[in-house]
Amino acid sequence: MTKSNNSFFKTVIALTLPMALQNLINVGVVSTDIIMLGKLNEVVLSAASLASQIQFVLTLLMFGIGSGATVLTAQYWGKKDVKSIEKIMGIAVKLSFSLSFIFFILGFFFPNFAMKIFTNDNMVIKEGVTYLRIVSISYLLSSISVVYLVLMRSVEKVVVSTIIYALSLVINFIINYVLIFGNFGFPMMGIAGAAIGTLAARLFELSATLYYNFKNKDFVMLKLKYILNEDRFLKRDFLKYSVPTILNELFWSAGMAASAAILGRLGTSIVAANSITSVVRQLSMVVVFGLANTTAILVGREIGSHNYKTAETYAKKLLLFSFIFSLIGVILIYFISPFIIKNYAMTDEIREYLNFSLKILMYYILCQGITASLIVGIFRAGGDTKYALYLDAFSLWAWSIILSAIAAFYFKAPVKFVYFLIMSDEIVKLPFGLRRFKSKKWLNNVTRNL
Repeated sequence: MTKSNNSFFKTVIALTLPMALQNLINVGVVSTDIIMLGKLNEVVLSAASLASQIQFVLTLLMFGIGSGATVLTAQYWGKKDVKSIEKIMGIAVKLSFSLSFIFFILGFFFPNFAMKIFTNDNMVIKEGVTYLRIVSISYLLSSISVVYLVLMRSVEKVVVSTIIYALSLVINFIINYVLIFGNFGFPMMGIAGAAIGTLAARLFELSATLYYNFKNKDFVMLKLKYILNEDRFLKRDFLKYSVPTILNELFWSAGMAASAAILGRLGTSIVAANSITSVVRQLSMVVVFGLANTTAILVGREIGSHNYKTAETYAKKLLLFSFIFSLIGVILIYFISPFIIKNYAMTDEIREYLNFSLKILMYYILCQGITASLIVGIFRAGGDTKYALYLDAFSLWAWSIILSAIAAFYFKAPVKFVYFLIMSDEIVKLPFGLRRFKSKKWLNNVTRNL
C-alpha cells in the first residue's frame, strides 16, 4: 500500500467511524421508543411510529438544508475560506428554524389533523395526539443543532456530534425507562413519557451545541450577525445548490410518510412489522450512511482544491466500500432475522409480515448502499444536486408511491405485494445513478473567489 493510499484510508476511517457511531446512536433513540412502547401494547407502538413520521420528515428536511449547505462548505473548506463557511452556516440555520416553526404549529396546535394523515384508527390517533403535542416543541430545538452538527462534518469535525448524540441517547433512555413504565416512584405515563424523553434529549443537544460553538471561537463558528444579515451572493449560491437538495429530502421524506400512510390504512400489524424492520434497516446501514457523508466531505474538498482527478479516484473507491458494507449488512440480516422475529413479533400476523419484510430488506439495502453513496455523497459533493433530486423523486413518486397506492386502494392487492411495491424504488434508481456517475457530469466546482 502506497503512502498516499495509507493516508486516504486513515482519513476515511477517522471520518466514517464517528459518523457510523452517530448513526447507530440515532437508531438507538428510535429503537428505545419502539422497544419500550412495544412492551405496553400494539396501539401505542403504532401511534408513536406514525406520529414520528412528522418528525422524520422535518429531520430529513433539516438534514437536506445542512447537506445542501455542505455542497458549498466542503468545497470552501478545500479553499480554507472560513468566513464564507460561517456565512453559509448562518443562512442554513435561519432557514431551518423558519421551517421547523411551521412543523411546530402543525404538531402542537393541529395534532389530530396531523395523525389523520396517517391513520383512521381512533385509538391510534388519540395516543398519537398526546405524543405530538409534547414532541413538537423539540422541533424548534433541533432546527439549530441538527444543521450546525451536519455542517461541522463538512469541515472534518465529526467527533463532537458523536459525543453529543451519545449523551443524548443516555438521557433519552433514562427518562423513557422512568416515565413510560413509572419506575422509581414516578407516574406511569406511557407514550407521553416517551415524548418527554425525546424533548429532554433535544434540549440537551441544543445546549451542548451552543456551548461547543461559543467555546471554539477560533474555529468555524455560528454567528448571529450572519444569521440576521445574509451575504446575497452566497445566498444565491446556497439557493442554487441547496434548494434541489432540500426538495430532494422533502420528496424522499414525504414519500416515506406517504408509504407509512398507505401501510397505516392496511392495519396496525403491518405498521408494527414495518416499524421493527425500519430499525433493522437503519442498523444495517450505519456504516454505509457514514461512508456516504465521508464521500461528500472528501470528494467536495478535493473539488474545491481543484484536484479533480483525485476527487474522481476517491469517489470510485468510496463507492466500492459502500457496496462491500451493504453486502455485510445483508449477511447480518440473514443471520439475525430468526432472533428478531422470535423476540419482537407480538402476534402471529405481525410475525408473518415481519418475516416477509426482512426478506425484502435484503435486496433493498444492497441497492440503497450504492445509491446513497451516489446521491448523498458523490453527486452532492460535485454540485449535481438537480439530477439527484430528479432521480429520487421519479423512482419514489412516479414509481413506488403511485403504484403501491393503486395496488392497495384500487385493486385491493395483498398487503405483502403492496409492501414489495413500496420497497422497489431503490431497484429503479440504481441503473440511472450508475450511468450518471460514469458520465462525470457530476464533477463541478461551485465556489466563488470572494
